[in-house]
Amino acid sequence: MSKATEKIVALRLTDHLEDNDLLETFQSAYKKGHRTGTALTRINDDLLRVINDNACVILVLLDHSAVFDTFDHQILLTRLKCRYSVKGTSLAWMR
Repeated sequence: MSKATEKIVALRLTDHLEDNDLLETFQSAYKKGHRTGTALTRINDDLLRVINDNACVILVLLDHSAVFDTFDHQILLTRLKCRYSVKGTSLAWMR
């Protein structure tokens, strides 16, 4: 039941973000037609472009697998409300 609820919430939130043009330009997650491969292709192209221009490049990779274990959920709720206009029952449900 929790997985079904999670899927419904994710779909509704994604629809809201898409309908109101609130998704970040270079965000790959949760966007139709944007997969991990799309992000990797973009990174690869950017790296090759910089190398071809004889410039210096540094790539830093971070592991965010446990990000929600240490994330301040109040910040997330505030951002959902202020930046993404999630309010009322939806915000209360997420809280």
